[in-house]
Amino acid sequence: MDRDTTRDQNIKENETFDGEYLDLPDIPLPETDNVLYSILNSLNQNIADFHTFVKFNPYLSEDHLNVELLKRSMGIHRDFAALFLHTKEELVFTYPEFIEKTEKLLFKGNIGTDCIKYTHKICRTISDYKIALHREGYLPDLRRQLPLVDL
Repeated sequence: MDRDTTRDQNIKENETFDGEYLDLPDIPLPETDNVLYSILNSLNQNIADFHTFVKFNPYLSEDHLNVELLKRSMGIHRDFAALFLHTKEELVFTYPEFIEKTEKLLFKGNIGTDCIKYTHKICRTISDYKIALHREGYLPDLRRQLPLVDL
């Protein structure tokens, strides 16, 4: 018998084991139905925060502004990379040139580029990417449907 099996036999049901190889309890896997919406919510929040800091930059100190803009830019990049990797496989057949261009923008990067200009470019690409996701049925059309009777 190996060490783990022997340890399991020596522990009674109500006892706890605080040893080196503590077995983790069975934790249910998280629900992944809303992963796409969680990524989009975080992405939208980071984009809104980024634009807010850019708009109010004359009122903030330069050091504070640089730190906040860098945090928001990194958050946008992280969330968009997650969204891109989560949905890329299905969109590559429909929009191959757009996916290739987006992949280069997202993962290649240029040394010495202006963070604000780069993030604005990413935000424009994100907007186009959301349109592609709507067209492919990933996201429901959230625009309010007007009943035909009211027209």
